[in-house]
Amino acid sequence: MQKQKKLRLRLLKNKLSRKNKGLIFLVALVSFVAWSFLDKPSLQGDWQEQLTVIPTAEFSGDFVTVKNVRNFRYFPTEAEMHPAYYDRTYDLNQIQKIWYIAEPFNEGSIAAHTFVSFEFANGKFLSISIEARKLKGQAYGIWKGLFHTFPLVYIAADERDTILSRANILKNKVYVYPVKLKKQESARLLLVDMLRRMNELTTTKPAWYNTVFANCTSLIADHINKIDSGRVSMFSWQLLFTASADELALRRGLLDTKLPIQEARQQFYINEISEKVGDVPAYSNAIRGR
Repeated sequence: MQKQKKLRLRLLKNKLSRKNKGLIFLVALVSFVAWSFLDKPSLQGDWQEQLTVIPTAEFSGDFVTVKNVRNFRYFPTEAEMHPAYYDRTYDLNQIQKIWYIAEPFNEGSIAAHTFVSFEFANGKFLSISIEARKLKGQAYGIWKGLFHTFPLVYIAADERDTILSRANILKNKVYVYPVKLKKQESARLLLVDMLRRMNELTTTKPAWYNTVFANCTSLIADHINKIDSGRVSMFSWQLLFTASADELALRRGLLDTKLPIQEARQQFYINEISEKVGDVPAYSNAIRGR
């Protein structure tokens, strides 16, 4: 009889323990979800110099004026910055081509930075780079990027800032691929969507960068899916391991080439020609062999 009472007490304690563990887990989960939604990034901070001034876009019919297009130079090292900005008005009806740029961080890396550039009929180019906004002294980290560390920002920039610096100063491999869209008007829709998001992030809808769910590559895919639903699977592993994102883009018919990925990388690799032409006004056309 005594043994049965002890057994029942032990079973009751185990049951209560399981319930308590479940309750603790539920409270932790609810707290985490609440934190995720309620913890908003600050728009104020002692930002790194290249991330201090965020461009803005002003729309007027078929035209958009982008203010503070970043046009930095980084020499003799990336850390030695020479700030410059300009304002420019772009005709949204004159977008001739979109380019997809991939920059693997180093040989054998599973990660890369990716961004897009828009080419206009007047020979001008505008890059849109999705980035983690870092404070002075703050270094990017994959794990840090999971937990509300970096505000999300879109940077509108000159290609001599975005491409030349990566190819000539950082010496990272850079691939500049032509993009193929199903409809010509999709180029305009894509640029407008990205510029509107750029404005929102520093005004009405600040958001966090996230290594998995809101990185440079996954957000480009999200913009593409807005204008062409389902074009890129948001569950693709290549949106996380971004060094292979160009392979995903090729497989989904987004790159304007019939070459297999290794041959495409050879054809659209621009480092050698970038080193040769250097920092010239016609840089964007020069690296495309024009």
